[in-house]
Amino acid sequence: MKFLLAGVGIVGFLILLFIGVIIGALLWPWTINEWLVYAGKEPSVVWWQGALISLIPGVGLLAIPVTIASWVILLFL
Repeated sequence: MKFLLAGVGIVGFLILLFIGVIIGALLWPWTINEWLVYAGKEPSVVWWQGALISLIPGVGLLAIPVTIASWVILLFL
């Protein structure tokens, strides 16, 4: 029974990690590239770099509020 519960916990953790990586792969490049364009630089961050950034604990799902805040701020700049 303990092994079954441990397996469910590991699978749940991997699912959350995978969701965070997908979100990070989509949102981090957009956010960083938008700020690079605003700063007059060439946009250079690609999806797999965003996925790597999101593997840092807590940063993967932090991409959502950071992207929304960046979008709103860039509307007024």
